[in-house]
Amino acid sequence: MSCCSIEACDLAALVVKPKVAWKMLACSNTRGYELIAAGELESFRDGRSRKITVASIHRLIARRLAAEKARIAAPQSRRRRGRPRKMTTPVGATTGAS
Repeated sequence: MSCCSIEACDLAALVVKPKVAWKMLACSNTRGYELIAAGELESFRDGRSRKITVASIHRLIARRLAAEKARIAAPQSRRRRGRPRKMTTPVGATTGAS
């Protein structure tokens, strides 16, 4: 028996490296660092490596899901397709009485 008898699968990671975070979010390296710059993800430097909190990843996903539910629940206006119609009033015509 080793001195560390806690099973690794029982512990949830509190922080992950960016590469792991991008994999969790299924996003690119550029998009991940954009999320950090926008304040969507919490991160800090640990020596020369960057760490991202797993809690901030969960909060980001929760915010995105809530926004999606709100978007779906909101009444949707009829969406027009194609090119907008031209105005029927001639260019030189006036609307007032002569």
